Parts: sequence; structure tokens; C-alpha cells
Amino acid sequence: VVDWGAGIRCAWDISESGALSLLTAFLSSSTGLAAYEAARSYADGRSVSHLSPYLHWGQLSVRLMWQRMKIAKAQSLSKTFHRRLVWRDLAYWQLHHWPTMAAQPIRTLYRDVEWSSGPEAAQHLAAWKQGRTGFPLVDAGMRELWSTGWMQQSVRMVVAAFLTEYLHLPWAEGAAWFHDCLVDADLAINSMMWQSAGKSGL
Repeated sequence: VVDWGAGIRCAWDISESGALSLLTAFLSSSTGLAAYEAARSYADGRSVSHLSPYLHWGQLSVRLMWQRMKIAKAQSLSKTFHRRLVWRDLAYWQLHHWPTMAAQPIRTLYRDVEWSSGPEAAQHLAAWKQGRTGFPLVDAGMRELWSTGWMQQSVRMVVAAFLTEYLHLPWAEGAAWFHDCLVDADLAINSMMWQSAGKSGL
């Protein structure tokens, strides 16, 4: 029996206390919020919060996080991080108005896109899922996703663009795989990201 959850359990403290400790450390550390604007795009995730799973599963309240961010003057330190919580509401607004957005394009004209199909396309999709494409950054991101259930935001966009633009495979396949694997798999947020990757979102 393969214990597929072992890496996830090692990577995360799945508790409310773990969430609060992570929030405190991120807001107060010189390598956390203070460095977020300059370092948030690095693939190694050196200055990101890793709070999204705790927000998704409820170990961390959005309201509490917002209040702690106000105390830490988060908006003046990083406008981008401050906007992240607002973007969550944007995703929920989109899902409310387009409840099929996890699998169907918001902009309906994109339903006619002819994606690659057939045995070779299936092989490419499997290689992408398993991190065996031969492209180091893509493969590192996909293997991290499978092992830990998480991937840094910029790397998510890299692997999404690789799937849709280089392999020309349906963005909905990527959305479904991410939803299965991510520990922060939020239907609205994940779907909004993949709609953008497929060029079919707002």
C-alpha cells in the first residue's frame, strides 16, 4: 500500500495552532510580509505565507487574518498581499455567476477551441501530472504538488501555461488535477486561475 499522504503530513501542521503560528511568523518576520513584494515570485516560495490551506479548511479565519494584517500594516508593506484576500471574493463572485466554471469556459466562444487529443495527448497529460515532461521547473512544481499538496503561485502559472500553450491540452484537465491534489483546493479560486490559463476567464 502506498501512503500517498505521508508527504502532506510531513509538510503541514494541520491544526489551528499551526495556522496561527504561521500567520504570526509571516507577519512579523523580515523574510515574510516585509519581503513579500520583492521575493513573492521566486519559485522556492521563500517569502510566501503558506496560509491558503488553513484559510480553505477553516483553521484560520479570514476576518482574524484581516485584523492581524491591519495591525501589521500589511497594506503599506505589500499591496499585492493585501489584495489576495480581495481576490478570493472575486473568485467566489465568479463562481456564483458561472457555477460551471470549473469545467466550462466563462467566455462561451472558447468552447470551440480544438485542444490536442488522442494517444499522444494522453501521454503528454500523464507526463505533466507525474512531473516527467523533461522541463525542470515544470517537473519540480508538479512533483512538489504530488508530494506536499502545494505549489508556489508563480510556478502554478508556469505549469498551467505549459499545459495549455505548449502541450495544447485542455485547461479543464489541469483544473481537475489541481483540485484533486492541492491542499488548498478551493473550487472558486482554482477555477478562476485555470480559466485565466485557458484565456477563457474574465
